[in-house]
Amino acid sequence: MELNWHSSSSEYIATFAKKRNSLMKKAKDLSQICDAEIGIIIFSCTGQLYEYSSPSMDSVIERYNNLKRKAQPELDQPPVDAKVLEEEIANLNRQLQGLQEYHRQLMGEDLSGLSVKNIQNLENQLEMSLSTIRLQKEHIMTDQINELHHKRNLIHQENIELQEKGREL
Repeated sequence: MELNWHSSSSEYIATFAKKRNSLMKKAKDLSQICDAEIGIIIFSCTGQLYEYSSPSMDSVIERYNNLKRKAQPELDQPPVDAKVLEEEIANLNRQLQGLQEYHRQLMGEDLSGLSVKNIQNLENQLEMSLSTIRLQKEHIMTDQINELHHKRNLIHQENIELQEKGREL
């Protein structure tokens, strides 16, 4: 039976009671037949509490909470040791300094400490990057040129059609 908001309250109450009793019966059968621990809590729209548990609601809730804690062990673990965090921060700072130095070298700054071989490697990397950038630029420009050709053809076709209409007039 489908309920809508226009049903009378007595129909709603009767349906709620019927469904609630059916659920409670099925829960009781499941707990007896399968030797399962079950806990059901139902609040009606009027705020009335209905519950069924086997063996007891406290034991079902306690078991649920224990399993929930085991499923999320990282939340129950103590925070990471401060020394470990300090070491990680120091490592990240070293990495940051290295990246900043490499960036300055790519920009042509701070080259005084580099050997000729290192400078040649840097130059090769820059040339490869420049080549990749140029290929990407050519690809974009080719796409734009093709789009402009397409637009030119459309305008040309429109121009021909307008000339034909002008002749007809």
